[in-house]
Amino acid sequence: MSLIINNARVWAWTSKEDKQGQFSLCSVKIQDGCYVQSNSSSNNHLPSSRIIDAKGKCLLPGLIDSHIHVQMLGETKYMCNLSKCTSIEGPGGLIEVVRDHCSKYPSASNVVGVHWDQEKLGRFPSKEDLDMACPSKPCWLWRSCWHIGVGNSLVLSACKAEEWGGEGGVVERDGEGGLTGILKERACEIVAGALGEIREEEKVKLIEEGLELCRKSGVSTVASNELNKGRNAYEQIHREGKLKTRVYMTPMCDELMVEDPPMPSSTDDGLLTFNRVKIFGDGSLGAGTAAIAGEGGKGKGVLINTDSEMLSKIKLADSLGWRLEIHAIGDLAATQVLDALEAAGVEPSKRPILTHCQVLSETLIERMRKMNVIANVQPSFVPTDMEWVEKRLTKEKQRFSYVWKTLMNTGVRVAGGSDAPVESPSPLLGMYDAMRRLSRDGERTFGPEERLTFSEALAMYTLEGAYACGAEGSLGSIEEGYLGDCVLVEDDEDNGWEGLKNMKPALVVVNGEVVYENKGNEEVREGELKAQQLEGPFIPGKGGFFCACVLRGKACNLQDSISMEGWVT
Repeated sequence: MSLIINNARVWAWTSKEDKQGQFSLCSVKIQDGCYVQSNSSSNNHLPSSRIIDAKGKCLLPGLIDSHIHVQMLGETKYMCNLSKCTSIEGPGGLIEVVRDHCSKYPSASNVVGVHWDQEKLGRFPSKEDLDMACPSKPCWLWRSCWHIGVGNSLVLSACKAEEWGGEGGVVERDGEGGLTGILKERACEIVAGALGEIREEEKVKLIEEGLELCRKSGVSTVASNELNKGRNAYEQIHREGKLKTRVYMTPMCDELMVEDPPMPSSTDDGLLTFNRVKIFGDGSLGAGTAAIAGEGGKGKGVLINTDSEMLSKIKLADSLGWRLEIHAIGDLAATQVLDALEAAGVEPSKRPILTHCQVLSETLIERMRKMNVIANVQPSFVPTDMEWVEKRLTKEKQRFSYVWKTLMNTGVRVAGGSDAPVESPSPLLGMYDAMRRLSRDGERTFGPEERLTFSEALAMYTLEGAYACGAEGSLGSIEEGYLGDCVLVEDDEDNGWEGLKNMKPALVVVNGEVVYENKGNEEVREGELKAQQLEGPFIPGKGGFFCACVLRGKACNLQDSISMEGWVT
């Protein structure tokens, strides 16, 4: 079976190195999963072809989300949505929303919520707030970053939070030593046991639903970090012929710490690849757990691993042939990671990935260039983090924060992702945010000098995403011999691509197969897939569930030199 797309304005790279390209009206032909021809003719048919008239729409290379959590994205559909809460009390406040959720799903054995933000609420929620909202069953609410959460008294008692004394996280206490209900980073691990584990068949369902949301958003390839051993679930989906999105699945490095560790592999059809592992370096900026360097060698935030632990994990993964993807939001975490990569002797040809890298420095950027460390960034963090970045960082730190243009101009490869469900999985919205850097109300801009052009933003989700996957010879471009992945969208070039923020794909193609087709009755708007479709708990046997996959790592420590008290202002 072959696919022909006629009358499309097809994007072609005129200079991949400079990230420059242009549209031209032509037809595209895909046979046996690969592009075989692209020219100005619109009437050349291939045997057994499906022919689509693009009607002048724009055909982009397949869009790659370089950092996402697909299973978590599937989960959020069934959780209590707190994204619109702007207060804790009062109409529409967090307490009222949780109460309404409990009333709507009385048979659920627990309540799990997502996407609260203390900046919008006016303060951090507390266990007392949750006790008022949900006094009769365990209740746990994740902040929008998924790095900290708050529980009611039933959860805190069940997980014995009062007794926790581990490292790599925080059980917050008030001035009198009592629990506030807030747990940070590794301390959140203890909640899973109190709310229950997820079964394999449930995991498969959640991954399938997460991938469907990705396709509806215009994503053809995901590099998905699954934090709860998702490899078997992906292999089952592929084996059953249900994998319609190209997947580079990234397990946690901790999964290698067994007697017979898993090895990198890929399926023959190229739809499912396992070639890199994930390590957490620090927390998040909004939660106050990103590791930020300070004066006199003192920093703020949380380093998840000691220097020796980070080095040990990197050496283990590298020795087994796995590539490295390491979460580092703060400059202190980035320094620790680069130091460890150097000490472990990870060669530039291995293309290690620094995910998020929101707060950097001129020195760190130059080191990344020399070491060929890929910057895996999330453009939609800019409008979100704009709410608190000035409170968290000094003016000097802000100069090298979210500096995608500077990274590109320095020679660092910059791939784009969403970190969904933290943000919307829409790469079109991600491109818009990279080009505009506006607050969601459109009234403020952060770092206007770091705005990207359309072609640079597109490159983040195509050429650079392909490079991060190690697939730059087969993905990221519409040209003969490349894999037949593409996305058809409305032509908004004359409008400066302002419509990207609300744009939905008309067609998504993977390996020459149409895997999503918008019939005109579906809307995918900004924020819609960021916990906007939540419809209540997934209730296997009416027992409710909490997925442990959202917990961050297992073997981690709180660096002695890092203080959790206060932030630079």
